[in-house]
Amino acid sequence: MAADNDGRVLLLGFESVSSDTTLETVREHIQTGQSDDTDRPDTIDAVEKRRTQLAEMIDVAQELAPAPPITASLQVVRDVTSGILAVADRDGETTVLLLRGVGLGGDQLLNRSTVDAVLANAQCDVFVENTSTEGGEFPLYVLNTEDHAVTPLVDSEARPVDSILLPVSAGPHAALAAEAARAVARADDAPVTILHVISSDEARADGEDILKFADYVLGPNVETTTKIQTADTAVEAIANEATEHDFVSIGAPDQKSQVEQFVFGSLEETLSEQIEATILMARDADATMRSLYYRWKQGIESTDDNETSE
Repeated sequence: MAADNDGRVLLLGFESVSSDTTLETVREHIQTGQSDDTDRPDTIDAVEKRRTQLAEMIDVAQELAPAPPITASLQVVRDVTSGILAVADRDGETTVLLLRGVGLGGDQLLNRSTVDAVLANAQCDVFVENTSTEGGEFPLYVLNTEDHAVTPLVDSEARPVDSILLPVSAGPHAALAAEAARAVARADDAPVTILHVISSDEARADGEDILKFADYVLGPNVETTTKIQTADTAVEAIANEATEHDFVSIGAPDQKSQVEQFVFGSLEETLSEQIEATILMARDADATMRSLYYRWKQGIESTDDNETSE
């Protein structure tokens, strides 16, 4: 996504400490490279391990294509959630990607409270990625919970994306989800299936408009297929269709309670049980502004085409 927008990636690592005293000791060690070994807290060893992890991640990420500029930063903080929000709100052009593991046991990449807090409070676009189940033919990383390390990262492979599902609705975050699907599709030359779920045939006309809008956002350089399905619940229809794909990009539901259910509830559990898929949920900080921009652009281009034909 960064490459698709001529952006850069900051790989942000965190090590949390329990007291201000320990925080100052670690900061002194980072600044000077020295510390009193007789009174060296275990946190300094943890910081050094985290630094090594970030360096390994940078090596792996730089081999990916396309590879935008990638840097790493290690933050030693009292609270991880506050640390993420502080970095996210530095400027208006930041986008946050939160990774949350599926099938990784109790040592998940980010806990639920942190993800919820960033979704609710960050003043920028936020993506939450539920990574595919641990193991499989193309594991991106494996968590070693005993040593709190990421292994074997150097030997791991990025999982190729062969097919993308883009479920869309009239919600305010659909355009951002379409942008994400477009970036992944361009990078991996993957086709995108655009899905809209309706509860009755009366909503079919509006559904066709929603599909046309999403197809416009994806652009002419992405191979697309559009589908409308009638179902009692959107979750069931999406889950069934997702079995045919290995990447799902979807906009966040409007209500916070729905966001919690969607990211951490039935859909994630169903998908993780049925397929080895990655789910990317998009929350647009500008809400409807992105959609309005695309609709305005779509209308202008349609007007220009009509004038040319005349």
